[in-house]
Amino acid sequence: MKIKDSFWIGLLAGAASFGLFFLLLSLIPWAEPYRRAPFLLAFIPGIILFRMLLVKWKYDLMGRGILAVTVVGMLLVFFLFK
Repeated sequence: MKIKDSFWIGLLAGAASFGLFFLLLSLIPWAEPYRRAPFLLAFIPGIILFRMLLVKWKYDLMGRGILAVTVVGMLLVFFLFK
């Protein structure tokens, strides 16, 4: 089955990978100095998926969508959680 190369599917894939991994990480009790850790660690699957889509499978638009979710999400974490 061929997957359509779409920016919107990339946005959904990036958000879904972040959300699922964040739910998994939220089960771990984090100490107060590490309250940003689950947010930042939840971006790791998106970065791995981004690399696989761009380099290995040549899906440029989907990779850009995942990159957009990752960059905007990391900026939000850094600016909202001081």
